[in-house]
Amino acid sequence: MFAGFLGSLPLAFAVVCTFGFMGWVNIDLNIATALLSSISIGLGVDYTIHMFWRLKTELKAGADIKSAVITSLGTSGRGIVINAFSVIVGFSVLFLSAFPLIRSFALLIILSIILCLVCALILIPAICLLFKPKFLST
Repeated sequence: MFAGFLGSLPLAFAVVCTFGFMGWVNIDLNIATALLSSISIGLGVDYTIHMFWRLKTELKAGADIKSAVITSLGTSGRGIVINAFSVIVGFSVLFLSAFPLIRSFALLIILSIILCLVCALILIPAICLLFKPKFLST
């Protein structure tokens, strides 16, 4: 249960920040923007799982938490960044739409992906270094 809670923290942070940005720049909640949270969680959970899995693998191999985080960021972190940028490129095509609703959706989903990426690469390692969760070493 603690693993699920820790895994959902970066996702919740990214979704809250995205909706906060929407409020800050006066983007209305509509049909397109209502989909943001589900898409963000769907994409962001992959990044979270990749980081946790690599951390668990490194810890099982006998590494301490600090070196496991460094190795995980160097290996899985690079794959997560490549994946995020390829998804961003895919969604950036929506900027070519003639509909302002779709263009604002493109901006928000790209922002959300960037936030999920940052959370996976910064928040998850920080949480693991601070709390040293036991589920990673079992």
